[in-house]
Amino acid sequence: MLSICETQCITRPNASASAESVSKLLLSLLVLSGLIALAFLHMGAWMVLPFAGLELVLVVLAFVVVMRHASDYEKITIVQDQIEIEQSVLGKIKHVRFHCYWARVTLREGENGKTSLWIGSHDQEVEFGRDTMDNAQREQVASHLKRVLLKTK
Repeated sequence: MLSICETQCITRPNASASAESVSKLLLSLLVLSGLIALAFLHMGAWMVLPFAGLELVLVVLAFVVVMRHASDYEKITIVQDQIEIEQSVLGKIKHVRFHCYWARVTLREGENGKTSLWIGSHDQEVEFGRDTMDNAQREQVASHLKRVLLKTK
């Protein structure tokens, strides 16, 4: 008997800014900060210039870190009797596969009030949606996964 039941859940970080818009923002910050620093330099406050440069370097580094994680994702796929979790962080993809019959879905409360969603079987567990979902979304995904896993057993 062939029965294919497929469920898929994909989470991604909120990357609302494109590379082009970030470049435009950084360029406008460079121009604005440069003009202000040059004005202070003209008035004799030359120490403003290196601090303005340092500030711009730190802002650029922060945007680089954010943009590098823009393509990260996590995906759960349930096909037939297998549940597969795929996590991509900085282009490195990690696959974990469990048999649906043995898989368990748990929500754990952290000391900071943040819940975490764990999917596991036997002695192996994977955290899902740590940085891409809030508590309500984790609870919603957990209840959906539990319902789907009950149907496959």
